[in-house]
Amino acid sequence: MIQRDLLFNLWLLIVFLSITSCTSKLPERPIIQYSFQNLTLEQVLSEDVVWSKPEEMKYNFGYWKRYVWVKFELINHSESPSQYILDIESPWVDEVILAWKSLATVNTIEYRGSDSHTLKEIPHRNPVFSLDLSPNEKRIVYLKITNVGILSAPLRIWTRNSFFDRVERDYIANGIYFGIIFALLLYNLLIFVSVKEKAYLFYCLYLTTLLINYALLGGFFKQLLIPESYLNIKPYLYTSVNASLLFVGLFSLTFLNLKSLNPKLDRLILGSAVTIGVFSVFSFFIPYHWMEISFIYTFPYFLLLLVSSGIYSYWKGVKSSQFFVLAWVTLFVGVIVDSLTKASILPTTTFGRYGVQIGTAFEVILFSLALGRRLRFLLEENISSQNQLTTIRKDLETARRIQMRILPAEVPKSHQFSAIVSYLPLYDIGGDFYDYFDSNENELGIVIADVTGHGVSAALDSSTVKIAFRNAKGFMHSPKQLMAEMNRFLCTSLNARFVSAAYFYFDFDQMKLTFSSAGNPPLILIRDREVQSVECPGLLLGVKPDFSYEQNEILLKKGDRLLIFTDGLYENLKPNEDMYSILFPEIRPIVGLAHHDFHQKLLERLSSVRTILKDDITFISLDIV
Repeated sequence: MIQRDLLFNLWLLIVFLSITSCTSKLPERPIIQYSFQNLTLEQVLSEDVVWSKPEEMKYNFGYWKRYVWVKFELINHSESPSQYILDIESPWVDEVILAWKSLATVNTIEYRGSDSHTLKEIPHRNPVFSLDLSPNEKRIVYLKITNVGILSAPLRIWTRNSFFDRVERDYIANGIYFGIIFALLLYNLLIFVSVKEKAYLFYCLYLTTLLINYALLGGFFKQLLIPESYLNIKPYLYTSVNASLLFVGLFSLTFLNLKSLNPKLDRLILGSAVTIGVFSVFSFFIPYHWMEISFIYTFPYFLLLLVSSGIYSYWKGVKSSQFFVLAWVTLFVGVIVDSLTKASILPTTTFGRYGVQIGTAFEVILFSLALGRRLRFLLEENISSQNQLTTIRKDLETARRIQMRILPAEVPKSHQFSAIVSYLPLYDIGGDFYDYFDSNENELGIVIADVTGHGVSAALDSSTVKIAFRNAKGFMHSPKQLMAEMNRFLCTSLNARFVSAAYFYFDFDQMKLTFSSAGNPPLILIRDREVQSVECPGLLLGVKPDFSYEQNEILLKKGDRLLIFTDGLYENLKPNEDMYSILFPEIRPIVGLAHHDFHQKLLERLSSVRTILKDDITFISLDIV
């Protein structure tokens, strides 16, 4: 779809070039003399002027002059009256005074670009004047051209028929140019609506300002939309031109991905674009002359900055940047050739006359190619990412099933107690672990552990904890010795990772609980509806291989409820509050509930307080019956 659209625009561009190249042969520019003296029309007509030497290729008078007097000869070599049309190819010129002598009579025609009451003799986007010459008449024509900003006056003398033939072709060619830009604008706007990619939005804004730029610069806006208006287009032109640079700068930042490739270069382009955007806003307050001078410097600076950034981006692996760089090169060539042609430094050719249009047309088409290729890369990367994500999900599912095999298949059962276990990993798999020994119905050993970190790596290390626990089975009756044995094993088996753990040994013959802890949260005991905690301090496993652990004892009673858990149960719920102030207020209102209801209700109450799960949770509750 993208290729078909771009091929259509390339076909339109070929038609544009064909039409412009078929324009009737352009007449030679008149040989002129010029003067910058501040003289009246009477002084000029009396030849009280110091004229330059005759120039054929001098029509650009720079940025520091406000006016110029121009003199040239117009000769009718025909044996019959002829009508000539003088075309000044500067739609933005402020004022033109045209004068000549005829039989001792001074004839003048005035044109003011901002005055709707001074109508041009022939409706056209440029200032044009009709000059009727008798057979073999030789006429000396004087022009005073005034302008704030660039003082440029490319003059052409046409016969009437050739002028109107040229105008017809000119409007068709420019219509195709506008059509190319407008078609690309609509097409890329639709893509932006679909994919929500910011590069497309900035590109569409850039195309919009390009349309406005050329409508103002080429005289189409004033001629076709507001022919009777007093409006001076220059502030709007400078606003639009600087807005174009702003939007193309933002487009370049998004397209070239400079924020990740080179943050300093990204900030330089962003700062330059914002500065140009400020110029755009203040175009109505800064004198036109200075706005034009500033653009003379900002445009090549910004162009070189973006081209060099495109080359850098391509060098860093953003392959679609090659179209980006080529787009700027074509625009640069088109602008330079157009400017040199208008300044009469280069001979007039089709490419020279329409250099800006051809350059910008190729530029926006290449930008579209670059965006299309970028979109294709994004789609390919998205498909690749989806495939990788599917693979990762399958691997995680496999890892989850493996971890589930590491954890006990069912909770311990006995007529002496009832147990409920909730295991809630942060991701598909987690770093928490629990296991138990039950050699007979009168004794039970439960271990609970929390490996530092989350996800796959923590889950893999939790399997090592299981091995350490199973290897220490010989010490199941002595919690402190079992903790010490696990610690020695994990000090040599874990790399830069530690484990909080606790082991609980229940002796139901003596109704006694003995336990040892390695940095695990305290045990919570609920007895006769009273909530209390029982601690046993100890160093994390995997830190110091010869550490000696302590153990604590509790005499059990029927009806006791014990809560064993990892710190994920209460952490990140209320900042700056300890475990007791978080858990006890949630436990006390529900101590009278049955075991299963209590277990689920406590999880629900804590979940309602928790805004986001940030750690694995393992929660074991036991009722002594």
